[in-house]
Amino acid sequence: MMSIATRVGTFAQRGSLVQQMMMIQKRLYEADVQLNTEKKSQDYAGISGDSFRLVTLENDKTRTQRFIQTNTIANTRLESMAAATDAVDKRIRTMRSELQALTNQTFSNPLNQGQLDNLEDIQVRAFAAMQDVADYLNTKLDGRYLFAGGRTSEPPVDLAFTTLNSFQATYDGANITFPVTRAANVPDIALSNNEHGGLTFAAGPPSTITATTAASVNGIQPGTLIRLDDPDIGDTQFTVTANDGAGVLTITPSLTGPQAVTLNADAADATLQTVSYYGGDSLVIEHRVSDTRTIDLGLNAKAAGFEKAIRALGILAQGGLDASDTTTAAGTTGTLTFANGTSSVTAATAGSFDGLAIGSSITFPGTALNNAQTFTITGNDGTTLTLDPPPNNEAAVASDAVSNNLGRLDYALRLLGDAIEHDSSFTQEQSGDLEGVARTIGMHQVTLNRAIKEDQGYEVFLETRQTDIENVNLIEVGVRLQDEANALQMSFQAYARISQLSLQDYL
Repeated sequence: MMSIATRVGTFAQRGSLVQQMMMIQKRLYEADVQLNTEKKSQDYAGISGDSFRLVTLENDKTRTQRFIQTNTIANTRLESMAAATDAVDKRIRTMRSELQALTNQTFSNPLNQGQLDNLEDIQVRAFAAMQDVADYLNTKLDGRYLFAGGRTSEPPVDLAFTTLNSFQATYDGANITFPVTRAANVPDIALSNNEHGGLTFAAGPPSTITATTAASVNGIQPGTLIRLDDPDIGDTQFTVTANDGAGVLTITPSLTGPQAVTLNADAADATLQTVSYYGGDSLVIEHRVSDTRTIDLGLNAKAAGFEKAIRALGILAQGGLDASDTTTAAGTTGTLTFANGTSSVTAATAGSFDGLAIGSSITFPGTALNNAQTFTITGNDGTTLTLDPPPNNEAAVASDAVSNNLGRLDYALRLLGDAIEHDSSFTQEQSGDLEGVARTIGMHQVTLNRAIKEDQGYEVFLETRQTDIENVNLIEVGVRLQDEANALQMSFQAYARISQLSLQDYL
C-alpha cells in the first residue's frame, strides 16, 4: 500500500514550487493569448527562427497589395477614358452621316434659300458636336482631368465659345480661319519681347509681321491663329497665312497703313502667342504595372483621332461657308507654275492671290494636268499658294483660279472619316484615329486586369505562407491550454497541502 509522505518542506523547496507554478502560469497565459489571437507570438522574437522569412513575405505582400491598389485606380481611369472615347466616336459617326447626306446634294451658284438653310443647319450641328466632344474630353475623375497629359488640374479642351454666333464672330472663315492642318491646330508657342526681339508690322496687301529674332517664329505654321498680348492694344488676333522661314509672317486680316503705324508704336514689344483648343501638355504618364513592367498612359485630347475630329468640326462650323465663288482671272495672276515637291502654285504677278482664305477650295480649270483636281489652300503669301493635295508639276500655264468655301464640306467629311479610321492614302494626316485610341485603352485594360488577377492570386499564396509561419493550430493550442490549466490547478492544490504542514503538528 502506497502512502504520500508528509513532511515539512524547507524554504528552498517552497521557493522552487512557487517558481514552477509561475512558469506554468506563464505557459498558460501564452497559450491563452495564442488561442485568442491565433498567432504563435506577438513579436518576431517569439518566432526568431522564421522571422526573416516572415518579414520577406510581409514586404512582398505589402508591395503586391500596393500594385493591386494602383492598378485598380488606373483601370478605373481607363474605364472612364474608354467611355469618353466611345462617346466621341459615336458623336463623330453621327456627324459624318449627317454631313454625308448634305454633300450628296448638288449646290447651285448662287445658292438658293433651301441650300442656305441646309448649310446653316449643318453648321449648328457641327458646333453642337464640337461642344459635346469638348465635354467628353474634359472628363474628370478624382479631381484629375484624364485627357490633359500632366496638366491634370486644367481642362484639356477650351473652346472659349458658348454659341455658334460667338464662334463665327472670331472665325469668320475669311480673315480669321479655323486651322486646316494639325501643326496649325495644336501649336504651343509663346514669345516674349526678349525672345522675338521686337515686332515690325507692315500694311498690305499682303500684311506682314517681322520678328527681329527671325528663328523665334520658325515654328509657327500657316493657318495658325496668333494673338498679340499687350496692355496698349488689348487682345489682337491674326491668322498666319505664310511663313517665309526668315522671320516674316504673312497675316490676315490685312492691315491698313494707319493700323500698321499704331501697332509699330504700341505692339512692337507685345507677347506673341499661338492659339489652340488644347490646354494640356505633352507629358506622357507612365504607370508601373509591376516591378518589371510599365505602360504609357499618354492619351490626351490632342491625340490624332481627337484632333482631327475637332479640326473637322471647326472647319465646318466657321463662318463664310455660304460665300459666293471667287474667280481670279488668268489675266490677273499671269502664268501659273505648279510644283509637286513644294505642294504649291505660284502666280507670275506678285500679290495676285491676296485675299484667298486659308481652308478655301480652289480649282484651275484652264490647266492640262491639274484641271480635274479640287485643292484646299493651306498657305498663302499673296503670290504662292500651298495646296493639299500636292499638284502635278506644270509650268507657265494660263488659267483662271476659282475658289469657294463649299469645298470645306468635302474636306471636313474626309477629315471626320480619317478621325474615325485613318485612310493610308491621306498621307498629309497622322495615322492615329479614334479606333486606335479605343484599341490602346482596351489593351491597357487587358494588361491591368490580368496584372490585378495575378497579383490577387499571389497575395493569397503569400497569405497562406504567412499563416503557416505565424498562426497556431487551434486544436493543438486548445489541448495545451487545458493541460496547463490542469497542471496549474494541481500545483495550487499541492502548494495548499504543503502550506498546511507545520512542525507544531509533530511536537
